[in-house]
Amino acid sequence: MGLFNTLDNQANDRNRSHIKNLIEMALADGKIDDKELALLKEVALRFDFTEEDIREIQNSVENVKFTPPSSEKLKIEQLNELVKMMMVDKKIEESEVNLCKSLAIKLNLAPAIIDELIDMNVQQLKRKNSDT
Repeated sequence: MGLFNTLDNQANDRNRSHIKNLIEMALADGKIDDKELALLKEVALRFDFTEEDIREIQNSVENVKFTPPSSEKLKIEQLNELVKMMMVDKKIEESEVNLCKSLAIKLNLAPAIIDELIDMNVQQLKRKNSDT
């Protein structure tokens, strides 16, 4: 296997892992609602994943290996997308915050970053709503 195939496989594993984390967040309240599904599709599209890929990951989450990004920037981006998934239904459940914080720990980041990302996203929403 060549270097490019290895890099492609690593990126694919990392992207599948991220989609799995987003699915688990969306399912934290028992179901994936329309807004959560739209965000999930948006992220998946960025990775060239289809709806079928999303369903396949959702149906086999236990088989998708946790594959963290190597750079701190990508780790924070993934956590921020997880926070956005948590907030997309306009409700923040304690179990969702705990899921985010446990993922931050798995990524070797301080769990307090989740509180910062929540605050940042709330401020962005307030600015967006005041502009309309």
